[in-house]
Amino acid sequence: MNQFKKISCVIIFLVFSQAFAQKKDTVFSNANLTKATVYFGFGADLHHSCKANLTSGIQELVINNISLNPDINTIQIACPENVTILSYTHRIFYRNNSVKPTPLNLKSYDTLKQLQKKVLDFNNEININTELLDKISKLIENNFTTPDKKNINSDELIKLTSYYADKVNGLRQKNYTLKNDIILCNEKINEINERLSNAETETNNQEDKKPIGQLLLQIISKETATTDFEINYFTRNAGWIPTYDVRVKTIDNSFKLVYKAMVSQTTGLNWNNVKLNLSTSNPNQSNAVPILSPLYLQLYVPVLYTRMYGGVEALAISNAPAMKENEVDFKDTKKPMVADDANSDVSENLTLHESQLNTNYEIDLPYDIPSDGIPYSVNIKEEKINVSYQHFSIPKLDKDAFLLMKINRWDTLNLLPGQANIIMDNVYTGKSYINPNTTNDTLEFSLGRDKRIAIDRTLKKEYVAIKKSDNKVEQYTYEIVVKNNKKQPIDLVLKDQFPVSKTKEIEVALKDSDNAEIDQETGQLTWNVKLQSGESKKYRFSYQIKYPKDKVIQESR
Repeated sequence: MNQFKKISCVIIFLVFSQAFAQKKDTVFSNANLTKATVYFGFGADLHHSCKANLTSGIQELVINNISLNPDINTIQIACPENVTILSYTHRIFYRNNSVKPTPLNLKSYDTLKQLQKKVLDFNNEININTELLDKISKLIENNFTTPDKKNINSDELIKLTSYYADKVNGLRQKNYTLKNDIILCNEKINEINERLSNAETETNNQEDKKPIGQLLLQIISKETATTDFEINYFTRNAGWIPTYDVRVKTIDNSFKLVYKAMVSQTTGLNWNNVKLNLSTSNPNQSNAVPILSPLYLQLYVPVLYTRMYGGVEALAISNAPAMKENEVDFKDTKKPMVADDANSDVSENLTLHESQLNTNYEIDLPYDIPSDGIPYSVNIKEEKINVSYQHFSIPKLDKDAFLLMKINRWDTLNLLPGQANIIMDNVYTGKSYINPNTTNDTLEFSLGRDKRIAIDRTLKKEYVAIKKSDNKVEQYTYEIVVKNNKKQPIDLVLKDQFPVSKTKEIEVALKDSDNAEIDQETGQLTWNVKLQSGESKKYRFSYQIKYPKDKVIQESR
């Protein structure tokens, strides 16, 4: 039986050896990029089609015009039943075989891949460090707050707190270094992309030297025929982020929200007449379910905690939402090369597909997106929305009044976090930020400062006295004056505050609120003000603070 198996294997080997010996010449075909599904953030799924003139038997098929850096594990190739794919691989090749690839260009593309991988690794490490810092911060705030100071081993607590302080400082310094490394990597990536992009605009001989991606297939065809192939794969070298245009007409207070996408790609292929499918999913994010770790309690040490709290507070400030150093400012980017004007509404050519996890915007229009890494603006759709407007001010922090826009049932709009250009009466007035990651029923964001509302806040009375009970008493009275200099009446939410005590030794009493809504827990005072054109109103509030005269009090956040 074993002898029979050996003979069978030898026969099969001889048959395939003879077939490969009689193999026809290599067949070449050019892939045509027909559709690109671009993911939120980074990543794209590219769909190609091609035709190949196959002959009967075993042969090699070389398909040109594939991305320079596909994820080899995601490549899918569809072909008719009369064709069998034995194997395939991807390579970077040059159009002109007589021109040898220069070491400089090969090194540039290798360096580009390494730098892009470094940026992903750096961002991943920053996310890990940020999560760890957040856990340490919560550990510090939750585990060093008990007022019970019995059975304290000071030496152990000092060592433990010093360890956490060094850990926080080390992680913050590491994140700062990583962000600088990302900036340096992005600068080098831009330099390489610019150098490679400039090569495309040079002579025809230099165009021949431009590398292209190829798929090399070993196939068996049962007949001689023209055969269709479909190719899909994922690449990280593309992506999109949302932006918005908020268009307001003050005549009728009409509101229009324009959905836009900033699409960029460096796949090595110029996307010409490609239909775009913009997906809100992000395949780069982990789908692993989070796991809760044990939460341990420690005792509170006042002096050392002050040192630790300074590190945590500085960390919180450094993590405040703001434009990162490596974020792109799109104000100088080129317009997308589309059939119609970039500001036109493409809603008639838009198909919306919603699943349980994401939303896809499929645009049935041809787009040209060069492989230059520059963000191109793509209009998605326009929505006329019923909104309400309200002014808002906290004169203690800022004496300007802000015009807020409020959207009810905003969850039906399929919004993503993104910058918004504020355009009022066809005049650009600034930027705002739409953040739909909220549990509120109403979505609010600022349209800007309204200089036609004058607000002034002054300290009218200040009283300090020492009573016989050895307590010091301080009393403060503030006055806020609001005037509407607009031609229309306004609704204004006016906020201020009085201090809140965290200890029994300090007593705070609100003496006069002038009919404000009071939040005793936070000390916030809220007045809902209605002002006619040219009308002004005054609001006063007073509070008293009593504390031991041998103590010093200070404000804290």
